[in-house]
Amino acid sequence: MMPTNDITRFIPQRPPFVFIDTIDEVNEQEAYTRFTIPATCPLVTDGVLPLSGLMENAAQTCAARAGNKIGYIGAVKQIQATRLPQVGECLRTEAVVVQEVLNICLMDVKTYIGEEPIATTTLKIAVME
Repeated sequence: MMPTNDITRFIPQRPPFVFIDTIDEVNEQEAYTRFTIPATCPLVTDGVLPLSGLMENAAQTCAARAGNKIGYIGAVKQIQATRLPQVGECLRTEAVVVQEVLNICLMDVKTYIGEEPIATTTLKIAVME
């Protein structure tokens, strides 16, 4: 587990737009993160994190694998959410490399609350060197 104050070593985003509290594991092929949604989160509306917040959490989980390099989302394939999380709930997000060519990476991302899967997407990420 990694303390919150170390997260910005692994992602380019800065507060208040950090959507990861903890990096549980990161390696060449995958990243596993957690994020407990605070009431002060800039995307929270009426106590709920919208789909755009789930997308940002997914993108930052992918960014954690790249190690604080600047990256861009090149494509989003079919984001689906079965429900939107509320303030205080903890997202557990996993991003796994499907394919990687040069600096373009295709990653499958799944987000859970506890054991309940709540969102899935596939992101194409371009990482700048």
